[in-house]
This record gives sequence, C-alpha cells and structure tokens, in this order.
Amino acid sequence: MMPDAAQLAQAHWNETPLFLTEQERYSTYPWLYDVAEFRKHAGDKVLEIGCGTGADLLQFAKHGAIATGVDLTARHVELARKRLGDLAVVLQADMRHLPLEDESFDYVYSHGVLHHSDEPEKVVREIFRVLRPGGRINIHVYGFWSYFTLWSFLRNGRKWKRHIENSEAPVHTDLYTGRKLRRLFGPSISIEKHQCEPFEFLAPLFGWYLVVKDRKPQAGFLTKA
Repeated sequence: MMPDAAQLAQAHWNETPLFLTEQERYSTYPWLYDVAEFRKHAGDKVLEIGCGTGADLLQFAKHGAIATGVDLTARHVELARKRLGDLAVVLQADMRHLPLEDESFDYVYSHGVLHHSDEPEKVVREIFRVLRPGGRINIHVYGFWSYFTLWSFLRNGRKWKRHIENSEAPVHTDLYTGRKLRRLFGPSISIEKHQCEPFEFLAPLFGWYLVVKDRKPQAGFLTKA
C-alpha cells in the first residue's frame, strides 16, 4: 500500500527537520512578519497548524498571544518545545483531527502546510470548528501560477516537486489557484500573493505563496460546511 500524505510528511520531516533561526526565516521571507500579523494578537488565543520547529509560533508568543501550535512530526514537536519552553503549548497532532475544543481560538494561522494534505477539506472543517464566531484565519499555500513553479520546472523537469522542500524525500504537494481556494474555503475569502525573489514588487502577479484570509461568521449566521 502506498503511504498517504500524512505518512509521507512524517517520514520527510522526521528525517530532515526544518530548523531555521529567526534571522534566517525572516530574511528568507521578508514579507512574512507583517502578513502573518505576529504583532497584532496580544491577548488572543492563537493556533498555528503545522508549527514546525516553532519560529512563527514564538513570534506570536513574544507579542503577547496565548499561543498553541500543532505539528504531525515528532522531531518538529521536540525542537519546537525546546525553542519555546513555557511560552506556548506545542502538541503532536494530525491537522485533520485536532485534539482541541470547538470555538476555542480567536485566530488560526498556517504557513506552507495545507498543500501537503491530500484531504484539505477535512483540515478546513477542523480549522473552522476550533475557531470562535468572529475569529479569523490566515493560511498560506503554494500557488500554481508563479515564477517559482516555472523556474523549478525548467531547472528540474517533471520531478521538480522533489526539489522544493528541504530534502528530496518524497512528500505530497498540491498547488493552488484562487478558484481552487474559493471552492475549498468559500467565496468570501481574500487572497494575496507573496514571495517573488528578488523582485518582490512583482509578487501580486507572480508570487509563490497564496495567502488566504477570512473571518468566521458570528453566531446566528451560516458557518462553513
């Protein structure tokens, strides 16, 4: 039997965990600090799905958020807990089945994780289940129409997806378009594009990351299925 996406992800990042210093991460993604809104959630209950080794989760905690992170990979969870200490809660969990209470978070954030799931509908249902009415999401995925897609294909051919993560170990990777994201999250979402090195001013046209933002309807309004 072929491994599913979750098994591939565990094997990939347990073998080659992705640990970057804060300086390395935010020089690689100079747009991320503002787009992720690290500074804007003091006092909020923030959940990061796929927190990796904890660099982003640490930024929320530093700026006063009540921060919780989940990650599927045991090695990432171990490294994140060492990085964060008692500044945040870090859990090993499958994002399709979050061990968290309904409507318990004000803000759900995820960078570069959803596109590694082969069951994104289950993940989105869980995101909105744990989000309180009026709470907000900020989800980052790889975009299909981008400079990086073309450059990677030209450089590495049909197996280019094996070369976009931190090792060539196999991992499931989907690419998203605006239409695909609206089918998944609903028509009300906003979508931005980011990451177009070295010409970030071209990111709205050719950016590698699509950033989805939305707000869960208040009680009394229809919620997402």
